[in-house]
Amino acid sequence: MSQSASKLGKLYRWASLACLIGGGALWALSPLGVRLSELKFKTPEVFWKLFVSAPLTLILGLVGLYLMGGERRGLAARVGLWAAFAGLLLVVAGDVGLYHLGLDDVYIMTAPAYRAFRAGLLLLAAGALLFAVAETRGRGLPAWAGLPFALSALAGLVAASQGLGSFGAALWAVFGAGWMWLGFALFVDSFRKTGRRPGAADGRRPGEIGTGG
Repeated sequence: MSQSASKLGKLYRWASLACLIGGGALWALSPLGVRLSELKFKTPEVFWKLFVSAPLTLILGLVGLYLMGGERRGLAARVGLWAAFAGLLLVVAGDVGLYHLGLDDVYIMTAPAYRAFRAGLLLLAAGALLFAVAETRGRGLPAWAGLPFALSALAGLVAASQGLGSFGAALWAVFGAGWMWLGFALFVDSFRKTGRRPGAADGRRPGEIGTGG
């Protein structure tokens, strides 16, 4: 029974990391998707109706990422993950409200869907940045994994707050690539630990984001 539970736990962890990589890839390809939508359908709205799959996939990955560390993770890192999760929910709500329900066509003056989408982007990027910095400082993430992710989150924060045209689109793609990098880095870290004897010390603190079973 314990072996079965262990296998299910490992499968869940792999699936969570795959969601981080897949969701990040969809996010990073967004500028290309917008361009293709404009060329083929003469409007970017066709793409934005499909974009909701990116934050939904990241939500699945983020839930797994949180459960990997549990309550043992530092408070700042947990707050960062909560903020990122809330940001993703707002992004989903804003995207659905804008491009599926047309809420802002009805409530033109208040534009609730756009405001939710924009607030979600800011909260997501800020939460990811806080998580990356806190986990790297606390050695929950190795520097080679945490620092690039922190820089990508900073790029996402700038893109969400400034809207810099083509440069902003590049920063948006960098933010998506950062989630891909985080998932890939945790895959690598797990493979690196494969073959260690059970209970072998590896210099990491309890509650670190390890994926080894």
